[in-house]
Amino acid sequence: MAETVQEAVKVVPALEVENLKVRFPVRGGVLGKIQNYFTAVDDVSFTLPQGKILSIVGESGCGKSTLVKSLVGLVQADFGCYKLLGEKIDFKEGASVRKVRNLVQMIFQDPFSSLNPRQTLAEILTAPVVARGVSFDEARERALGMLDRVSIPGGALEKFPHEFSGGQRQRLCIARSLMVEPKVLLCDEVTSALDVSVQAQILHLLDDLRNEMGISLLFISHDMQVVRALSDEVLVMYFGKVVERGEADRVLVNPRHEYTQKLLASVPTIRR
Repeated sequence: MAETVQEAVKVVPALEVENLKVRFPVRGGVLGKIQNYFTAVDDVSFTLPQGKILSIVGESGCGKSTLVKSLVGLVQADFGCYKLLGEKIDFKEGASVRKVRNLVQMIFQDPFSSLNPRQTLAEILTAPVVARGVSFDEARERALGMLDRVSIPGGALEKFPHEFSGGQRQRLCIARSLMVEPKVLLCDEVTSALDVSVQAQILHLLDDLRNEMGISLLFISHDMQVVRALSDEVLVMYFGKVVERGEADRVLVNPRHEYTQKLLASVPTIRR
């Protein structure tokens, strides 16, 4: 019976999104009244299995970042259903908000603007844990362990964000997101502002953490080579809609939708 229960838990997806729609009001006139709505995410559905990586690709402005932000409540979805580990999420309910904050963390594109320049690394890393009732000493020990995991020296705890390189700051953002032991990481262009060599280090780190901790990743990127190397599945968006989805090797090698074909054709290559 215990084995049956464990198997049932394993098949529950990390994320289930059904018919999600995000709209923004378009105002006009003297009084600035709402005259229309702009649909940024239009009827998007997908499933992210536990321990897997699902990448979202598409041109700038297709709704990728808006979609991801709606999953943590930074942008309000107008319609649709969103489940986290099998439990329906409603950001109007405090219990749902707490569940998302405990189990889902987001890593943004610009690591420097994501870190408070007036706080030391110790303050940045321990604050989320202390806010959950953990003692400062225990939080500090956890921070030291997390720094070791992302290959940052423990003596850096008293330093400020500006004292680190871009790659190190992105590692710090990853360490901060992992302090609360999340089940899902939402990665919004986490390597686009970094050098190629540093990109490889961050990608290897994310993949290692996924394997070690069983974390599920929703990964946004414009780099098709990165997406193919890292992802289990790929979701292609165009003007807020999903036009294609499937295993990474299939979508990026043998795309079926015309837009995906054109997107891949636009990737620069070295030809003689």
